[in-house]
Amino acid sequence: MTPSDAEKPAGDRKEWTSPTAPRSLLREYDKVKLELAGLIREVIAQETADEGTRNEGQELLARLAEDRFNVAVAGRFSRGKTSLMNAVLGTDRLPTGILPLTSVITMVRYGSGERALVHYENSYLPHEISLEQIPDYVTQDGNPGNRKGVDHVEVQIPSETLRRGFSFVDTPGLGSPIAANTAITAGFFPEMDAVVVVTSFEAALSTEEMEFLRHAVQGDRKTFLVINKQDLVTGEERDKVLRYVEERLIGEVGDADIGVFAVSARDGLHGKQEGDARKLLDSGLPEFEQELVLFLASEKREQVLALACRRLLDVAARTGISPQAALPSRVREIQGKLPKDGGQEPASGAPSSTAAFLRSDQVRLDRSCPICGEVVKRVFDFLCQYQYRLSTSREAQSAHATDGGFCAMHTWQYEKIASPHGVCTAYAEFLETVAHQLRSMAGKAESAADLSLGIARLAILSPKCKACQVQASAEEDVLSTWLSKVSGTGKNGPQELPLLCFLHLPAFLARIADLELARKLMERQAEICERVSENMQRSALKHDARRRALLSDEERRAHLQGLMILAGHRRVAAAGTDT
Repeated sequence: MTPSDAEKPAGDRKEWTSPTAPRSLLREYDKVKLELAGLIREVIAQETADEGTRNEGQELLARLAEDRFNVAVAGRFSRGKTSLMNAVLGTDRLPTGILPLTSVITMVRYGSGERALVHYENSYLPHEISLEQIPDYVTQDGNPGNRKGVDHVEVQIPSETLRRGFSFVDTPGLGSPIAANTAITAGFFPEMDAVVVVTSFEAALSTEEMEFLRHAVQGDRKTFLVINKQDLVTGEERDKVLRYVEERLIGEVGDADIGVFAVSARDGLHGKQEGDARKLLDSGLPEFEQELVLFLASEKREQVLALACRRLLDVAARTGISPQAALPSRVREIQGKLPKDGGQEPASGAPSSTAAFLRSDQVRLDRSCPICGEVVKRVFDFLCQYQYRLSTSREAQSAHATDGGFCAMHTWQYEKIASPHGVCTAYAEFLETVAHQLRSMAGKAESAADLSLGIARLAILSPKCKACQVQASAEEDVLSTWLSKVSGTGKNGPQELPLLCFLHLPAFLARIADLELARKLMERQAEICERVSENMQRSALKHDARRRALLSDEERRAHLQGLMILAGHRRVAAAGTDT
């Protein structure tokens, strides 16, 4: 047994000061994996690569694309299994308090939005349900005897921990009257990287839990024992229970490698949600999270990344790439980042403060630049109204011709809204006016150069585009609105900063008088760019590995998200370029 600091008396426990360490290690692991995938693509793209080389490279890419940290969570009903997962994920969306008496496994994975998928035993097509409907498929009341034929339920949550590769398997409760449940849970061991058994201070280590721990240890899987609900006992009671657990484990499983942690899942979750660093640290949750991540990252480094590096060097050699060439050298650099003990310090680029860690569990990318969004809406509304006037009013048609119409981009946006009949009635007089101007220029010109200059002065090439005027007004309004939202929010900065494209970011920054606030905005933009870059790399990896079914919604739209950040919305970016 490997006791953690949680087993020491409260006064002897070390001060926990690095809640960012697990996140940093996951981020570094992810970064190295994506870098390695890029090197694999370079090798199989070599002209000297034969079919066997390309197939082996494809297998390596598939292994990286499918790589996850798989953790089984087991325990009796009411011990707080789901509460612990909620706390680790920083969410309260996994339903708690349900009694899963059916033999149904629940898998918790990353998703760009919340949803649950029911996978049936005799069907490849999952059925989507809400999270609130999960009890209808995993409980005895909702699905007695599993008469619905459910194989497992997959829950997708937009949590950063899951995005970094974690996958939890919430197993049927131990001690269930359905004997098959424990066997089903044990059957998942070969696919799991670690097993977490959850008990509680109210009644620590029941007979079923002890038997399950013994089985887990025999299955040669890293096992963690989490004693939950420490908030319900005094410090003296806590220490007494920990001594009892330690003595019992030594007596029944000897020196088996079991990490023991005392936590309050409730306080850990509240600490994350409220940004309360002290409550989070006192909950014991960060200690458990770090040990879990350190173990998994260490194991995966050897099982996945180190093995992939060795195989990639072999493939590169067969392809005719010299060991002294740049690409093998880069692979060896990656190998140097993979110490087998997994104990390296977190990346220096990780968030430095506990407060930053608590507030930025996730960067949501389900919104576009708010300025672009408002511009698109207002211009669309304007064109919808204006196209009717253009198709019915001679006065509007004449004014449109005199002003030079719309700019090129808004001309084609207008065409998408108007009917062919509307375009004809709106633009017939316009083109007739242009024809008169051309004839007039032709008669007065003394050289071809005069004609060229005359055409350049036509209103059509420098229009007083009414849609551009609407756009400029919308941009100014939204800039002012967001400036008022993020200004004057105190020393901790704004609660929410907008995601801005680089068309509008300079104008927004120019209006901010507070340098610290401007820096926070720049830091957020940098974090968003990094996240979208990661999504792009993941998308490329899963496409190259022919694992498109594994793409999250974020990864599917990463190409558009990245271009929007850099160039703005396609209906906004080119407006006014000819003015």
